[in-house]
Amino acid sequence: MRLKDKRALVTGAASGIGRQIARLFAAEGATVIAADINEKDLAETAQGLDQIRPLAMDVSRSEAVRSAFETVAAQPPGLDILVCAAGVVGSKYGDGPVADCREEAWDHVMQVNLKGVWLCCKYALPLMLARGKGSIVTISSVTAINPPCDFFRSHAYMTSKGGVITLTKCIAAYYGRQGIRANAVAPGMIDTPMSKRMQGMPEVMAYLKDRQPLGALGDPTDIASAALYFAGDEACFVNGSVLAVDGGWSNHG
Repeated sequence: MRLKDKRALVTGAASGIGRQIARLFAAEGATVIAADINEKDLAETAQGLDQIRPLAMDVSRSEAVRSAFETVAAQPPGLDILVCAAGVVGSKYGDGPVADCREEAWDHVMQVNLKGVWLCCKYALPLMLARGKGSIVTISSVTAINPPCDFFRSHAYMTSKGGVITLTKCIAAYYGRQGIRANAVAPGMIDTPMSKRMQGMPEVMAYLKDRQPLGALGDPTDIASAALYFAGDEACFVNGSVLAVDGGWSNHG
């Protein structure tokens, strides 16, 4: 019960990493507001756990985020933890190397992956500041730390995740003296619905097995466990850190 009596909001909670974080936090005693644009799958996230409360929210729309956090603010006792796990990959929208990336793909990926994190932090911070404490956990990507030269050519995606790290560090530096901690988790390739297309490409899996010494794929629980550490009191002296949970990808050179 490492999060007993704490209240957390987790975005991207309808599937994958976000779902696992929401369920783990609830199992550890937190009341979890599970937010996602996909209302149908949110119900599955909450299944069997009374502590999870679904909340429809499109992180890319400022009015939707503002309204969602007004709902959170109207239901005491405030907010202790924010986890920004919502995100999209850009390949189906035309993401690619800089010279080939379509402008609409760039805009969409940035809108969800970076602006969405900023919006959630913007509206979560006043709730935390009112309590004099809070923990923000963002989900970035190992590709923002060590961009690969092969197969992974989604430059808008990687750039957006790099922006998430910088934003997280800015929050940690500026708001740390006011009791707010902000840290980022940088996953490698994780077995989620978002990665299914690449899992079906033998050349990509062979590349990953070479690059990630601990295996080609991690499990969503690996990322949820890292988020749990950052969110809880065990990390009370950790601020502005980036934890790569990547099977060794970032150590590849």
